[in-house]
Amino acid sequence: MIKTYSLSVFFALFITFLTLSCTDKGKERTYFVNMETTEGNIKLKLYNNTPLHRDNFIKLVKDKYYDGIRFHRVIEDFMIQAGDYRTHPDLAADTTGIYEYTIPAEIHKDNFHKRGALAAARTGDRFNPERASSGTQFYIVQGIKFNGTITPTGDTISSEQMITDIENRINSSQKQNVFYNNLQKEREKSQSSGDDRTDAEIQEAATLQTYDELENFQELNIPAEHIEVYKTDGGTPHLDMQYTVFGEVLEGFDVIDKIAAVETDNSDRPLNDVIIKKARIVRK
Repeated sequence: MIKTYSLSVFFALFITFLTLSCTDKGKERTYFVNMETTEGNIKLKLYNNTPLHRDNFIKLVKDKYYDGIRFHRVIEDFMIQAGDYRTHPDLAADTTGIYEYTIPAEIHKDNFHKRGALAAARTGDRFNPERASSGTQFYIVQGIKFNGTITPTGDTISSEQMITDIENRINSSQKQNVFYNNLQKEREKSQSSGDDRTDAEIQEAATLQTYDELENFQELNIPAEHIEVYKTDGGTPHLDMQYTVFGEVLEGFDVIDKIAAVETDNSDRPLNDVIIKKARIVRK
């Protein structure tokens, strides 16, 4: 027997369906990646507030770019780095430059270098004042806990002093980067106009512009909630606001510690290869 329903019931069902559809449509999907390495599995969550880095990483994973890539730079109590195509036997001979691209920086104060942070590697400020990220290379933070330490002379440095020193270091780097940005602009201006200024004259113009801009420079203070994380879980706060953090580790912190502890050469390269066997998009 076929059941019949009143118009009001159908209307209620339709409104419910419409509401759910709108909610799903308006909610941005969060992506997760499982990275299977020779030392174990690492599960990553990608941030939606860094869409350029998120989408680039997803594409590389879907293209299976990371399958067979090695961790080529490992520094214990700091970070583990991978993604260089030259560490993959099938990609190392590539001379097309296809993997040499960069991504515009997406640096957010809320994305910080806590233990397990996933961030993009890049070249230094002097030649990359825009802080554009490497298209393929990333690092995962191991870090240390900032809960005080004893110096070689036996003096104790409090966690507060450690954080203050790091804030000063970050602010100094930010100010220097203002100069590098102005220097790049002045060089481009000189080249396009053909004004024949000497490099010393270009640097002088960049310096004067920098002095003007630093009059309104806003000092960085690491948020209290971030400091608490650095004290309890650890991280690398001196990199904050200088590199794009675009995700974090959800599972596999023990694997990070294992990789960070491997023996390395003078270039911080593992003596025995640590390989990403495969990386795949997964459900939470």
